[in-house]
Amino acid sequence: MKTTSSLPTASELLFKADARLSACSADSARTMLQAAHTAGGKTYRIDLGTATDTTKLHHVLARALHFPDWYGHNWDALADCLSDMSWDEANTYVLALQRAEPLQTADPESFNTLVEILEDAVQVWHEQKIRFWVLLIGDFPEFPRLEVNA
Repeated sequence: MKTTSSLPTASELLFKADARLSACSADSARTMLQAAHTAGGKTYRIDLGTATDTTKLHHVLARALHFPDWYGHNWDALADCLSDMSWDEANTYVLALQRAEPLQTADPESFNTLVEILEDAVQVWHEQKIRFWVLLIGDFPEFPRLEVNA
């Protein structure tokens, strides 16, 4: 395990590392959100605790990410919106998803589809030289872990 002093800072990760989808602690997510906000990036803390099925998930995401009225509340529309954030442009995005475990337990297919779409969005933005970080707050051993210093 890395010692606290050997962990990268949020600023180092935000601007020097490739953005990615990662699991992290609430403290690391808070630090990444703060660093991105301070640098002028767009930040979203999204509580998925009530999103226990696809319909509820789309409503939570549409509200939290301020999707335009044309958002169709389906997987294709989600992919379209996440790869074109023209209503909220930035050079860095950080999405911190908290309480995703209920969705993963109640509707694993929707959880896995969401993760695939988020990973695709990370790649789309990477190709445009825009940093798009997705942080799953909690214990998700199937995803790479991200921990940062304040």
